[in-house]
Amino acid sequence: MIAEQTSTPPSNRRSRQIASTGATQPLDVLGALWRYRWAVILPAIVFGVIGFLVYSRTEETFRSSTRLMVESNRPPIFDALTGEVVGGVPDIEVLQAQLFSDTVATMAFNDPDMVPHREFYGNSIDRFIVEVQEQLELEPEVTDVKTAQSLITLLHFDSNNTEHCEAAIKAYSKALQEYYNQRHKTAQADLERLITMAMTTLGPKLAQLEDRYAEFRRDAPLTWDADGRAQNPHREQQQLLTKRRSAQFEELRREEEVLKRMETVAAQTEDPRIALSVMSQLLGVKVSSIADAREPDPIIGDSLLAEIDLEKKLLPLIVAKNQNVSQFGPSHPTVKALDQELETTREELLRLVREQADRITKLRREWFEDLGDPIERARETVQAVVYSHQAKVEMLKGFIKELDEQIATEKVLAAKISSEELRNESMVREMEQYRQLMQQLKENLGKTQLSDNDSVTQVVELMKPTPAYLVGPSILKLGGLGTLVGLLLGGGLALLLEKNANTFRDPEEICSMLGVAILTHIPFFRGKRRKTKKGELDPYKTLSTDLTVVHQPSSSAAEAIRSLRTTVFFDTNNIKGGKVIQITSPLPGDGKSTIACNLACSIAQSGKRVLAIDCDLRRPQLTDNFDCDEKLGLTNVLNGECEPLEAAHATPLPKLSIMPCGPIPTNPAEALSLPVMNELLEYLREQYDYIILDTPPLLVVTDPSITASMSDALILTLRIRRKSKPNAREALNILNGVGANVLGVVINNSDETSASDGYRGYGYYKYGRYGGYYRRNGQTSSTSVAVSSQNTIRLSRPAPAAMSGSSPSGSSPSGSSPSGSSPSGKGPQAAKNGNSVSRAAASGPPRPFSAGTLLADPPGSRDEPDSHGGADASSGGSSNKPNFDG
Repeated sequence: MIAEQTSTPPSNRRSRQIASTGATQPLDVLGALWRYRWAVILPAIVFGVIGFLVYSRTEETFRSSTRLMVESNRPPIFDALTGEVVGGVPDIEVLQAQLFSDTVATMAFNDPDMVPHREFYGNSIDRFIVEVQEQLELEPEVTDVKTAQSLITLLHFDSNNTEHCEAAIKAYSKALQEYYNQRHKTAQADLERLITMAMTTLGPKLAQLEDRYAEFRRDAPLTWDADGRAQNPHREQQQLLTKRRSAQFEELRREEEVLKRMETVAAQTEDPRIALSVMSQLLGVKVSSIADAREPDPIIGDSLLAEIDLEKKLLPLIVAKNQNVSQFGPSHPTVKALDQELETTREELLRLVREQADRITKLRREWFEDLGDPIERARETVQAVVYSHQAKVEMLKGFIKELDEQIATEKVLAAKISSEELRNESMVREMEQYRQLMQQLKENLGKTQLSDNDSVTQVVELMKPTPAYLVGPSILKLGGLGTLVGLLLGGGLALLLEKNANTFRDPEEICSMLGVAILTHIPFFRGKRRKTKKGELDPYKTLSTDLTVVHQPSSSAAEAIRSLRTTVFFDTNNIKGGKVIQITSPLPGDGKSTIACNLACSIAQSGKRVLAIDCDLRRPQLTDNFDCDEKLGLTNVLNGECEPLEAAHATPLPKLSIMPCGPIPTNPAEALSLPVMNELLEYLREQYDYIILDTPPLLVVTDPSITASMSDALILTLRIRRKSKPNAREALNILNGVGANVLGVVINNSDETSASDGYRGYGYYKYGRYGGYYRRNGQTSSTSVAVSSQNTIRLSRPAPAAMSGSSPSGSSPSGSSPSGSSPSGKGPQAAKNGNSVSRAAASGPPRPFSAGTLLADPPGSRDEPDSHGGADASSGGSSNKPNFDG
């Protein structure tokens, strides 16, 4: 029965390593240029040399120059059509076109200075016109000449002959001056003639048009205002009437609204006097009845009422006088007299008020008796006001109707003479066009006459032609241009190589992309054997020089291994029992076997019991490093040829044991996938503190994927080189798929600059080349691991006796063959690593393992059954080998 796993659950393992496949790192341009500086420098040197060769083979070019001034004494004028100020000198484009024209070229070709040099052009004027385009150059010193009065420019001529340069520049300078003189005279005459002809043609037409327009104004039924604009009188009257109708209609609408409200008030109010008051507010004037024309109040002017009022005014004065006289206390007789006087005054006032009220009532009764009923008079007044407002509304309606008739009449009359308006506008527009044309012609004629008399554009030579001087080729220009082109191409090549390299450049990039930590960086080191004193024996002589922790314990590589050991201790601290640690890599050449051997040695040096197993059943490098080629190994244990501890060989390091691969099988992947492999690891957990598994590369074979699920932790060794990114990502994805617990990445050869981008094949890991590595030197026949359901691990002693540290004397166990050989016939080989007979006799019966596992049995080692019918009488029942003969 397979023991229960003590490693970290797969769910916890997978949560620690998630490769970041979507993140894209920015391209380090400066870093790429520095790493591939050879790709930048080499093209720069090559193209620089090409530039130098071009320079050495290019014919010399000479140049002669002169300075010309194009000036005009005509002041800048304002162009009425464009609205711009125009100067007197031509534009640069115009000047260049004139310089390269056939006319100027012909004049220069016929110049006496060019006669001796016509042979350069085969005495052909056409060839001269074509080739001079490349030799002649106009270089203006100022580009904006719209408002300028003069233009300074340089004229250059390039040729291979110095005399030719000087003659050509002289000829072109004189030709350009002569061209402007002739052109000015010819152009002025032609322009004056054209303008005069145009004015002669337009003048009579304009006069005829003005006469026709005068007759039209005399006969047309239109009117003209002070500015001379034609007007339609009927349309003007129509507009005036429309305005009056709008005002009348607005007044009618307002009066109708007031009338409607007055009618509503008159109908809904019972007291006509209230209705009359409301109408006054609506009309904005006071409306009174007929009786209101009399005195406003009958009591006004009554003498008796006036006397009563006078007495009312005198009474307070009399009372005040009495009060002033009476200035004594309440009990004084005078005060009592005052009280009596006050009472008398009150009675008199009451009497006077009654008389006044009676008088007013009498007067009002007499007044209203003469006028009649006031309510009836108010009702009559309301009816009169409403009637008068109704009459006003009707009058406004009639007036608006009359205005509508007048407007319709004026509209018809205005439409009849609208054609005359259109005719007037057409004639005015035509006359205006003729006048503008005539004005422009007059202005142009004046400009032409002014230019003919006062303005002359001429070319003046400010500096005589210079002697021919060398202008090319330039080694700085050609060499620099070639070098620059080489640098650009080299830079592009360097960036392309950097993109194609697809490798890691710094630790942060590895951590961010793979999602795992970097455990350590192993620097590049060369294997050296440790130095010994004269006459001293080297106990590590048989070990490979790649074991730097043994041969060079003070080196930086050994210190990096010890750093890795410390990390492993901390990361695997929570795992109970022995820790199974697998070392693998994405590709061959990453140094996984070297890291595994050094890590095992370093852990053993710390006092831990360590077993290093070479699980690389294809190319066992760990076996070679410890010189265990001919010893029992993992394959022998899987085949049941020996016990696990018999295949664990001691090394010069006290705490370190090695289990080599043994004979190389033909089916390594099937051998590692047997359940007996898992049983073996569970058994070895009880014997050792740490078990180091050296496995093949992940991307080449499937062996490490099989053992990854049996390991407690896995360390991925990575060597930075080309295609490291996709290889490392794919390797980590494989490990995630099998649930491996990846502790981190070990960067090997981290300071080996030559290995940054290199890639070397690992052909012996390819399936087509297995045959050459199935047997070692001296191995006469190949060994295969047979697949069976009856295989178990062969044991003859319990686990504690295996680590006693001594080799017991050899004797046959109970029931063994007399020769003392093992059942497999390899007694001498077993005695080499300890006698299993004495251990079995001391410990009793062997530790049983589960039946029904797959059996790996080497060919030729099957024994015939003994006379008792037992499968293996000498083993005491410790192993059960199948009978392949049936």
